[in-house]
Amino acid sequence: MPRVTIKTGIVAADGHEQILTEYICDWPHCPNPAEHLLGVVADLRVASWVCHEHAALLEERRRSSNRGS
Repeated sequence: MPRVTIKTGIVAADGHEQILTEYICDWPHCPNPAEHLLGVVADLRVASWVCHEHAALLEERRRSSNRGS
């Protein structure tokens, strides 16, 4: 999963600089923040995350395929 890291330049009480990290949707060419976990392959230590929009799209596809069964 792509990650965006921003160094704020603000030093916290513990003396370390505050760093903001946001993960980006794993859907190809999607720049939105990742919010929903799709799944994990524990042996490979890999997880797939998508944004709200793509999670809703996948859920709708899942529901449509279940109705046709």
